[in-house]
Amino acid sequence: MLPQAAPGLGYFVSAAEMMPCRMTGGDFYEYVPLDDDTLGFTLGDVAGKGAPAGLFGARIQEIFLAQSVRLIEPAATISEVNNTLLKKSLESRFVTMLYGVLTRDGGLSYCNAGHKPPFLITGDGVRRLETGGLIVGLFDDAQSEQEHLQLQPGDMLVVFNDGISEATNRDGEEFGDDRIIECIQRDVGEPRAVVEPVH
Repeated sequence: MLPQAAPGLGYFVSAAEMMPCRMTGGDFYEYVPLDDDTLGFTLGDVAGKGAPAGLFGARIQEIFLAQSVRLIEPAATISEVNNTLLKKSLESRFVTMLYGVLTRDGGLSYCNAGHKPPFLITGDGVRRLETGGLIVGLFDDAQSEQEHLQLQPGDMLVVFNDGISEATNRDGEEFGDDRIIECIQRDVGEPRAVVEPVH
């Protein structure tokens, strides 16, 4: 159910990968071509494991796709996904999400709903994208915010979930955010080269 490749709009290069850990899960990502010059993208992380989380993740993808095309603005889209899930009364099911909208002129608007803050790598250094709101699907009074950034040629955005940063070695040591940054900076400019070491 995941996209095979990002839409080829010609003004960005992307790469994505998902590897389930031992069993089916509810993590998902999606691309949404909003028009010839605008791309929406999301990464979601459903609480829990197994088939129930997978089914819930598929349902959220469906809701997200319907709302993103209708609303476009990240904060409004996240809020509507939240409202729709609450109407379904799905107890103990929630999701963290990052939704961004990228335009041909380098504009990036995003809303981070409780998700692991992505890294934005620019000529000025590394920053985290934290603007947003609460996790999706639990709170009926959740307020979402969004931030607009102007990207420059060569900037890189890395969106990931805690399955990477919290992965442990045989000694129980977590991979951690610092190692993610090291991988990004070592291979900056080549999205596929950043993603492939996941294997």
